[in-house]
Amino acid sequence: MNTSIETLTAEPGSPITCLIIKTGRSDCYAHFYPALYQLTLVKGGIEEKVDLGYSGSRLLERLLQEPGEVVAREELMNHAWADRVVGQGSLNQQIYTLRQVLGDEKSREIIQTLPRRGYMLNPSYLVYPPSIDDIGEVSEATSATPHTAQHDRPNTPWIVLLALFGMLLISLFAYLYNTSQPEPVFSSEITLGPLQMRYTAQSEQQLQQLILQTHALTSQLASLAERPSTLILDLHGSFYELLCLNPDGEAHSLMFHDSQLHQLAQAQLIGCLK
Repeated sequence: MNTSIETLTAEPGSPITCLIIKTGRSDCYAHFYPALYQLTLVKGGIEEKVDLGYSGSRLLERLLQEPGEVVAREELMNHAWADRVVGQGSLNQQIYTLRQVLGDEKSREIIQTLPRRGYMLNPSYLVYPPSIDDIGEVSEATSATPHTAQHDRPNTPWIVLLALFGMLLISLFAYLYNTSQPEPVFSSEITLGPLQMRYTAQSEQQLQQLILQTHALTSQLASLAERPSTLILDLHGSFYELLCLNPDGEAHSLMFHDSQLHQLAQAQLIGCLK
């Protein structure tokens, strides 16, 4: 059974990326953390965490990688179910579930179906912060507009209004991003030879269970490590996620089902540690 290994380039301690999606419900936004396989619906300051499952999260992650581009059904199935073969019905069910979560099951405007081609995530439903280049393009378009009889009037008020509007949009995005940050988790650190092991969980009881259940795995990792590294081990539903951070700032992640905990090949662990 294959377990996917993804290589990341990130500095240790860098913030977790959050993607914000407008839903089909009024004033409701979906905050999606691809790295955590977690989605939170935010409306009126009230948060509701939604468990998409591993396949549902991977499916949404793949659609968000290329918003506005059609992703073939086969590509989506390979990404969401990399370790097993499933039928078209599994993909149809997951798409339906995502549409329900996003309030898109009737209009199908957020996740669009392209007959005989695949699915596409509508980029107009993504929330982006305004950029300086966008504001500059608006200013140039305004200055290029033909003058009317009042062309001698100074255009400074328009520039001020555009700047205030841009600041308002930036403030709104910052508020949405800050409210999307995950709740504090329980963590524990243990030194095993050259490794600094960090365990994280949503409760103290889950944390203790995580440490006990993965004792054999962490001992094996310590015996395979050839240089000091920081390892972060977490459990998302029925899937473990191991993040290996080396001193050079490079990171490797290994995700596997709890049924694979005692079946991981030594080459997979070395690949995460390298």
